[in-house]
Amino acid sequence: MNNSEKIIGILPCSGACNVGIMTTKATVKACEAHKNVNFVCALGLPLGIPGIIENAKKSDAYLALNGCEIRCATKALESVGIKPDDEIVVSEKCDMKKNKNFSDETGLDVLMEEVENFIRKWSQNFYAS
Repeated sequence: MNNSEKIIGILPCSGACNVGIMTTKATVKACEAHKNVNFVCALGLPLGIPGIIENAKKSDAYLALNGCEIRCATKALESVGIKPDDEIVVSEKCDMKKNKNFSDETGLDVLMEEVENFIRKWSQNFYAS
């Protein structure tokens, strides 16, 4: 990554359910595919852990990946004064019911398409300015 490349922060809710775990899987896939994606730690923000907050604030755009309508990822970002540029609610976007089947990846392809669209959109916005 060169110094002019902008950083896209993705914060998964990582909740203890199928749709929460799917947010983590999608974030990991995005990090593996793009050098400019920053995996933001959801738990460290509202706990006020300085290093995690500092890492989160290094990003230029933010995507909150929420498993369900509770929107924990969005709330975690907002707890340290970061307004997400966009948010995805997996249970709504992928039309999934929240359950305890942690290995269920139904809808992961739809979620990844949405994540890739965000990355593409914000990368184009950065380089157009």
